[in-house]
Amino acid sequence: MRIEHDYRLVVKISGVRSSADMRRLFGNGWKTINESQRAWIRHLLKLWGQHLGNEEYDKGEINILGRLMMRCEWSEQKGKQIEKVVSQLYCEGYRGEELMRRARDLVVPQSSAANIIALAKESDDADFMERVITKTFGRDNPIRSVARLRYCKCKSSQDVQRSLSYITGITSKEARNRMEWAESILEGELFYAAQRELKKEILQNAA
Repeated sequence: MRIEHDYRLVVKISGVRSSADMRRLFGNGWKTINESQRAWIRHLLKLWGQHLGNEEYDKGEINILGRLMMRCEWSEQKGKQIEKVVSQLYCEGYRGEELMRRARDLVVPQSSAANIIALAKESDDADFMERVITKTFGRDNPIRSVARLRYCKCKSSQDVQRSLSYITGITSKEARNRMEWAESILEGELFYAAQRELKKEILQNAA
């Protein structure tokens, strides 16, 4: 049976016995995030996946949320404000770059150094996330392949779990546990990595 590259790498997580072992083997330490931070990084992963994958996402609010959340000195309160503003404008009929511009004017102060970055295209934002993901995990890390399957190829966690169980022979429960551990590492590490890289860009543009 031919197994595509990302699944061949994801198979590596099947033999891991605990979340601590998975972090030791494929992560960079223990990092936890709250639900708002998790939502933030998922928006950015969806933006990344849409541009690098072969599948189509709903290109409405998700892209705008992700792009705007890259452009703010982020906090849980700011995240909720962005979601509220974008949702309201979307309901009013704004779409695409017009939605982006109007939402940006409301949530990113014109005087902010981050506003310079706000001129970037969607493809630039996706390239930024690709750099962060590759720098954080490397190209042969199965956590990166989990991200590619989930966001570039639009596979659900359940899809990947079933494939992992079928290919390796581990039980459904074992496959589910390993995917939960992998996605926790993916989201936690990328949140802090993306924050670090954005701060660097803001400082460089402000200099």
